[in-house]
Amino acid sequence: MRTPSTQLRNDIPSIYSPASVAVEPVTLRINGTLDFPSIYRGPPSPEMDATWDRISRNVGPTRMTREEMLKAGTTLTELRSKVRYPDEVGGGYMASMEVIHQLHCVNLLRKASWFEHYSASTDRSFQFPPDVIHVHIGHCIEMLRQNIMCKADTTMITWYWVQGHDAPQANFNTRHRCRNFEKILDWSFEHAVHIDESKMVRFEDTIDLPKPPRDA
Repeated sequence: MRTPSTQLRNDIPSIYSPASVAVEPVTLRINGTLDFPSIYRGPPSPEMDATWDRISRNVGPTRMTREEMLKAGTTLTELRSKVRYPDEVGGGYMASMEVIHQLHCVNLLRKASWFEHYSASTDRSFQFPPDVIHVHIGHCIEMLRQNIMCKADTTMITWYWVQGHDAPQANFNTRHRCRNFEKILDWSFEHAVHIDESKMVRFEDTIDLPKPPRDA
């Protein structure tokens, strides 16, 4: 008889994505050291922004075929409102990966933690009225919350007694079964659709949604 954990790993089907071919499992140790000098943390700088842009802002949208859209769960009715690429760039439907949007959200929270710097810069995210900025930040927090709870990582954090500390100390340096992010990023760059925004226009048979997509 299989354990529940084995059932969870083997029985929950993935939502179809053409990028799944780039998934390569790897075992990594997450560095949870409090002052870990990651290239993704620290005071704002052009180098820091470039590091984050590489894994978020610089990753353009890709395309999905009609068959792939239907395989991923899109209905025929929904297809009529989806954004399509013109034939001159290969056709297909505009799509982008969740992980890139999630990293955009983490980057936005990073910038918000240095609000004085970015509000005085030319960063578009901080050129709006405060209420709009707060809605954007709130959206990102909520998206990350939902995704974290969706994945519900059950890896155990263990605790140690450490000299000079009266309370138990957590070891956040945990081992995880991960996906090779660089391979997925390579796939994104390889399959990115490069097109001027002025070329992105509605097709004659497009049916506009009455309002932006939202859940009930």
